[in-house]
Amino acid sequence: MIAWKNWNRILLVALFLGIFVISGLFYGIQPGQATTDANRDTRIKLTVSATGNIKIAPDQARTSLAVESFDKELGKAQNMNNVATEKVFAALKAKNITDDCIQTSSYNIWPEYNYGRIKEDASPEIIGYRVRNEITVTVKDLPNLGAILDAAVEAGANSVNYIRFEKSQLSEVENQALAEAVIKAKSKAQVIAAAAGLTLGQIITINEGGVYSYPPEPPIPYFKDESGAISARSEVPVKPGDVQVSATVTIIYELLPNS
Repeated sequence: MIAWKNWNRILLVALFLGIFVISGLFYGIQPGQATTDANRDTRIKLTVSATGNIKIAPDQARTSLAVESFDKELGKAQNMNNVATEKVFAALKAKNITDDCIQTSSYNIWPEYNYGRIKEDASPEIIGYRVRNEITVTVKDLPNLGAILDAAVEAGANSVNYIRFEKSQLSEVENQALAEAVIKAKSKAQVIAAAAGLTLGQIITINEGGVYSYPPEPPIPYFKDESGAISARSEVPVKPGDVQVSATVTIIYELLPNS
């Protein structure tokens, strides 16, 4: 009998607890969580973003050259390519390009096939092998870039893949771009706050959105003649544009009532 009374009491307690939890959920009160006006962030906030741009003259150029050779025999194609590449290296060094500024970026060999008049169920005939050696060259003497490219082409480089102008040291310029972005963001925030009849308060958060550099458009110092062979323009004049460094920041300010 006593055990049955105890069981009834347990059921009643559980029932009341269930009703309390359901009522709390209905009225927006969750167990273990209480919110008060004192804990809420009632500050007026303003989020602004701005980009700083700094332009600076490049002090070096990076170019990709290639020596491509073809022969019916693989060994001869490789030997032709090796000889031509060594001549290009020698021509670059004669123009005061040091070894640390010359790097082989890729070396590829592939067969070429004759796909004409292939008999049924027959494989295409290999007619020769092509060897391509690509070289990346860093030129720090920009006024002589045209003459350096001329010398490389005359020595055996038969492809100029790209020319990219760069600034060797960018850390100081990147910091200048970041500082300009912060100044622009603050100026924008002051204008918005004043227009809204408020005063700009302290910074709540500030985040960097990234720093990027953009090289100028490269010149086109070489062209292909009617036969498709690359030709050098004697003493190509090189007048590169500026390298642009951009930095973006996002700042959240507190806005205060005018006193």
